[in-house]
Amino acid sequence: MVRFLVLLAIFMCSLNVRAGDLKAQFDRLAQVQVNQAEYQIALQAGEERSTLCGYCHGKDGNSVKDEVPNLAGQNPEYLLHQFELFSSGTRKNYVMERLAKVVTPEERVNIALYFASLNVNVDESAQSSARGEEVYQGFCFACHGERGRGNKDLPRLAGQKKSFIEKTLRAFKEGKSYRDKSPMVAIMRKINEQDIPELAAYLSAMK
Repeated sequence: MVRFLVLLAIFMCSLNVRAGDLKAQFDRLAQVQVNQAEYQIALQAGEERSTLCGYCHGKDGNSVKDEVPNLAGQNPEYLLHQFELFSSGTRKNYVMERLAKVVTPEERVNIALYFASLNVNVDESAQSSARGEEVYQGFCFACHGERGRGNKDLPRLAGQKKSFIEKTLRAFKEGKSYRDKSPMVAIMRKINEQDIPELAAYLSAMK
């Protein structure tokens, strides 16, 4: 069903939509955020345009699949950057690579603001980890902050799906695809494999 909807979206939109300059999108994002009237219009437009996103990421930005990230509460600059990576083919995903190509720069800004405005539903059954906290404070705190919420184009990690975090950390450790250019690759080389589930547990329980 998701694949059919993606193909339908591509058919209905122009395949020649270009990603646009990322800096221009950041500038537009900042402009909208300081104008309350524009911000409210952007949220409404983002909600309408994000219909397809809900099949995997949830209508409220809380993922319906364990290995798919929550978008609720995510930093909008980070979301814009990911759109760019998917659109260019640097980051690989069958669905997202195609969707990113048919979403205009303005729509990207609206979608990013919409998901950023939503609340993350942290899994109440998630069990935190003392070892995970120790690893986080040693390697992750400086960039992702005391509460795991990141900053601008550094992603929020707090409340993410445990399975998604584990999968992502292992991809960084292995230097897969676009991840081989990320500073996370060097960081993950210093983190033991057995600590990855502990770190993921700690992050997934953070609020």
